[in-house]
Amino acid sequence: MRTPLRTAAAAAILVVMATVFIPGVAQAAPNCGAVVTTNTTVTANLTDCPGDGLIIGAHNITLNLNGRTIDGVGLGVGVRNNGFDNVTIRNGTITGFDHGVALNPGTVGNLVTALVVRDNEVAGIQLSNADSNNRVISNTVELQSQRGIAILGDSNSNVVRSNTVRNNSDGIYVENSLSNLVELNNVSASSDRSVEILGGRSNTLRQNTINTGGDGAIGLTSTTLNVVDNNTVTASGDAGIELTTAPSNQVINNRVSGSSDSGIMLTSSNGNTVRSNNLNVSGPNAAGIELVSSNSNTVQTNAANSQLSYGIELHNSASNRLLSNTANSNNSAGIYVSGSAGVAANLLEANTASSNEGDGIHVANAGNTLRRNITRLNGGWGIYAVAGTTDGGGNRASGNDEAAQCFGVVCTA
Repeated sequence: MRTPLRTAAAAAILVVMATVFIPGVAQAAPNCGAVVTTNTTVTANLTDCPGDGLIIGAHNITLNLNGRTIDGVGLGVGVRNNGFDNVTIRNGTITGFDHGVALNPGTVGNLVTALVVRDNEVAGIQLSNADSNNRVISNTVELQSQRGIAILGDSNSNVVRSNTVRNNSDGIYVENSLSNLVELNNVSASSDRSVEILGGRSNTLRQNTINTGGDGAIGLTSTTLNVVDNNTVTASGDAGIELTTAPSNQVINNRVSGSSDSGIMLTSSNGNTVRSNNLNVSGPNAAGIELVSSNSNTVQTNAANSQLSYGIELHNSASNRLLSNTANSNNSAGIYVSGSAGVAANLLEANTASSNEGDGIHVANAGNTLRRNITRLNGGWGIYAVAGTTDGGGNRASGNDEAAQCFGVVCTA
């Protein structure tokens, strides 16, 4: 028999349930620090969370923030996932934590989408040893003190796509991780690097738009077998695309304009391919393509035109192949090669260097080979090459300010 006390208790339970559930859909997150174990739609803002906002506690669920805000006091994580798979986190704002969203070791197949993640201390969205197939798609990530989106420590085979990442220190940061795809993101106003890969290998940066990176737009350091393809870089505070001790990467089909240093710069980086890049779409870089102490690279079919100094420069770099590039209308030499004695064996073949303020091609150290290059209408020599240069034949020059047209190699008109 139901007593009045039991009836009142049952009614109270129903009232509580009405505040926790949205009928027919999902469980509502009740408060800060809750562990979410079923499909959940948040129905009210969570404010001033003293630690974590919400904690994922089951596989195969969706956390729908439903346009609400999870707000912290500078500690913990807005939404934390410590190893659950196939979780979707979507549709709301996360602000004021150490990390906005953290996918931690063991997470597989998560989707983080349609979030605004702002004003967090360490990272907006971070994958740390997250196993594979996690997707960070169509979020706005802004105003983090350190990193907008971070992929760390063996977080492999994940996708970062179509995010707006702005006004962070580092925009997108990948460290010691493999085979991640970073594509179609818009990254702007980073005070440090816009996109950086440190360590790891076989990551792809493709079709990103990057503007105003304070310390460079794209940086690859101590990493190999990456592809940097078809990105647009403008107004970088340092080099547009920079490789440092980074061998065997591909930098292809990019558009780089307005960098305060070289558009593309390789330092102590060997065996890379730099191909079909345009170094002036909307404004000149300080220089076009620069190789420093970098060997056995292929620099091919690039347009390094209208730069503030050299179009292409090699310094203390050996055994590189410069093939079929254009280096026209630069404020110094079109192509400039220099270095210590014995650092040579570079091949310059089928390049066009015309209408430069200085020489078309200037080779200042011995042991390099020039053949089938075309130099016209330059402010100095068509080709100037020191003794010890190998004349491979077929070089052409006309209309250059120096009447003899070429020095050190034979040129025909």
